[in-house]
Amino acid sequence: MSLRCILLHPNVFISEVVDQYRGHLAKHWSVDLIDKAESEHHELLTVYARESNVKVALDKHDKKTFFNEEWDYLKGRFMQLHQLCGGLATTFPNTTSIKSDFSIVKWEKKTPVAT
Repeated sequence: MSLRCILLHPNVFISEVVDQYRGHLAKHWSVDLIDKAESEHHELLTVYARESNVKVALDKHDKKTFFNEEWDYLKGRFMQLHQLCGGLATTFPNTTSIKSDFSIVKWEKKTPVAT
């Protein structure tokens, strides 16, 4: 999950990202860790709005930028949020959940063209 995707209003991030996976997260994360990631999301938005160097750097990233490359710029800040997004960016083991994941982030799975 790229940083561009999580630069959403906090209510949207929670309802459309975190809440979609809350059941899965609860199996591996405590409520405190989930709350910390949500708090870090809000902090990231504040940093993005107030620190022009962060805004400029993150705005240069696009869909071709690798996940870790984006997060590396933040130099260890927002670690719980980073882990949450990294976990959500990991594909799940069955086709049904993958299709659902793509639907939630409004991406389309590209089907290879037969030659």
